[in-house]
Amino acid sequence: MKKSIGITLILCLSLDESTSFGVNRAANLPSISHQYMSAVEEDRSVRKISAKKHDNTKRRRYNRNSKNTRAKAIATKDPLISLNVNLDVLAKEGRPEHAEELLNKIERMFHEGYYEIRPDSVSYNTIANAYALNKSPEEVQRLLRKMESLSHSGLSSVTPNIVTLNTLLAAYAKKGDAKKAKELLDSMEALYHSGDKTMCPNTISYNSVIRAYAAQKNPHMAEEVLRHMMSISREYEDLREDVKADTFSFNTVLHAWAVSGVKGSSHRAQQLLNHMQKLYNSGNENVKPDTFSYTTAISAWAIDREHPEASDNALALLHIMENQCAVGNEDVCPNIVAYTAVINALARSQKHGAAQQAYDILIRMEDAYLNGNEDLKPDMIAYASVIDALAKSNELDAGVKALELLEHMIELSENGYTDVSPNTQVYCSVIAALGKSGEYGAADSAERILNDMERMYAFGNNDVAPNTIVFNAVIDAWARSRFVFKTEKAMNLLLRMEEEVDQGNIMYKPDIITYNSVINAAANAFGDPEVKLKAFRTALTVFKKIKLSSDVEPTSRTYFMLIKAIRRLVSTAEEKDTMSAKLLEFCLKDGLLNSHILDQFELTCSSKDKFMDFFVSRGYNASCPIDLRKMKAEWTENAHRLR
Repeated sequence: MKKSIGITLILCLSLDESTSFGVNRAANLPSISHQYMSAVEEDRSVRKISAKKHDNTKRRRYNRNSKNTRAKAIATKDPLISLNVNLDVLAKEGRPEHAEELLNKIERMFHEGYYEIRPDSVSYNTIANAYALNKSPEEVQRLLRKMESLSHSGLSSVTPNIVTLNTLLAAYAKKGDAKKAKELLDSMEALYHSGDKTMCPNTISYNSVIRAYAAQKNPHMAEEVLRHMMSISREYEDLREDVKADTFSFNTVLHAWAVSGVKGSSHRAQQLLNHMQKLYNSGNENVKPDTFSYTTAISAWAIDREHPEASDNALALLHIMENQCAVGNEDVCPNIVAYTAVINALARSQKHGAAQQAYDILIRMEDAYLNGNEDLKPDMIAYASVIDALAKSNELDAGVKALELLEHMIELSENGYTDVSPNTQVYCSVIAALGKSGEYGAADSAERILNDMERMYAFGNNDVAPNTIVFNAVIDAWARSRFVFKTEKAMNLLLRMEEEVDQGNIMYKPDIITYNSVINAAANAFGDPEVKLKAFRTALTVFKKIKLSSDVEPTSRTYFMLIKAIRRLVSTAEEKDTMSAKLLEFCLKDGLLNSHILDQFELTCSSKDKFMDFFVSRGYNASCPIDLRKMKAEWTENAHRLR
């Protein structure tokens, strides 16, 4: 009866903070992967007893001519185990409702005298676990109440136990309700302090709550529960075997820091990994770092945009994994996730030589796979990440290497490796790499790739559907090129996009980046006066399209490039002064003035006086040097508008 009172307390009472072990109450939460199955460890141990019998029985076919076949099969083994095995099968198939329906049917048959046994706590826990995996804590709690009610009526075989409560914790975690998970854990701790040792939380309990906070991207609370867990094993001798922080505990907190976005999270993840290693080296085998530990720390560095040595730190961790693996520590052998995370870290760094390092890592992965390491078979993400690194590198041969990788991926996919078939994103990255390379013929190659994508898409390959982003990348490639008629090429692509939109294809709809890229191509035009004049007229035409559009608005970049176009393409100083002043009027009205536009306008004006007079005539204090911070607020209020 004492146990029943304990469960009732958990379900009904809100306990005072002083009754808990001392972890602060807070909230947020999600799930538990393999921990869920640990939550039914008691059930498994029972099932192992009947494993051999079950294997023999499940092979028997149903004999339609013998009504007693099923009865005979049940009679040859423990009927309770048979029931629980069947419930487990339904639960694992993701059919908790069907499992519960079977349980209720057996209950009715027992009461009517047609069945010799009735479901026990293992039966209920099995169904509860299925509901937990289904993100249904309400259903788990309903079953818990039903078990409590049956237990109160004298049926001790269905008394809720620690497995039941751990399953409810896991359900809260899976659902994302950290607050309720923490409250339940506090209640379980309070029961322990009140003398009920049967419901004392164990490692699985704490790991569930840690996982809950991790999913809520609350690394501080996740780590606090971990610290609390470790303090329990130090302070309570009778709990040392049941409450042990393990590799899963640390890995979950590591993951919480890695995905949190909190400043300094990568550094904290590294510290935790180092602490795990220190504990393991001192003899604590429960917290041995594994591949997931290192890969998570690498991922934390990979997404760190602030630390200047982030990519170097990620690469250093990969080297540690490779060295440990080489001397026989298979628990930390790097996998494809680790390698790809380092490649991404290198891509983000944009350091000189980083793209080549990413490329070399991919080659190592391919060599390892060809030598029999199936775990290091590069996938589409690995190839795409290296191409992305090349696209961001601005290195001279980046475009050529990106194109080579694309051709390699196409060859592999044609030879049956369809999992590396390039998609739209890969093609777009290759185009971007070509455009940034500035190599002769790069823009032409970029447009040929676009044409190939359109052709493949027309023949039914939806994975390579061209879109606005792809067109923008090709236009940008032309804008960066040294082709005399690049403005015309860029404008033709814009017209192609508009034509597709007119036919109902909204994937091609131009955005402000499209228009700005065409203006950029015009602003950087070169050649004879006729070419420059045509380019300038194109820039004005595109600006008119922007102003007349109801879908796009100009940005500061729009005005910067237009004023640049005036400076580079208009022939006389008088025309430059007049046109740039008129354009800057539009800019001020749109609130898009920034320092770059100010500098460009000053370069365009024929004299310092012309530059100063423009602002003084509009109310700027003539005695003060031109300072953006002293300009009217409405002139700069929209300057944050991107692209």
